[in-house]
Amino acid sequence: MALKFGKDKKYFIPLLLFVVIIIALTIFGDRGLVRVYKLSKERDSIKNYNEKIQAENSSMRNEIERLKADDKYIEMIARKELGMIGKNEVVYHFKK
Repeated sequence: MALKFGKDKKYFIPLLLFVVIIIALTIFGDRGLVRVYKLSKERDSIKNYNEKIQAENSSMRNEIERLKADDKYIEMIARKELGMIGKNEVVYHFKK
């Protein structure tokens, strides 16, 4: 079945141009598919970052609670990070 354009031929080019412009705007416009895809990737990245920060905050809250209540933990930190020693302990330094 062949299409005959006849009188409608003068409308075909403008209609085709209109359809191409609409498709281009749908894909590449400010609210187009490409922009939506980029924004969804950015959203996912931000969600992952937020989850990481929340995990760090939780870890820090736990450490704060331990520092407030756990004397053994405080002692361990003091020995490890500050090089402190306990009562009645003697430190020996050996030359290599």
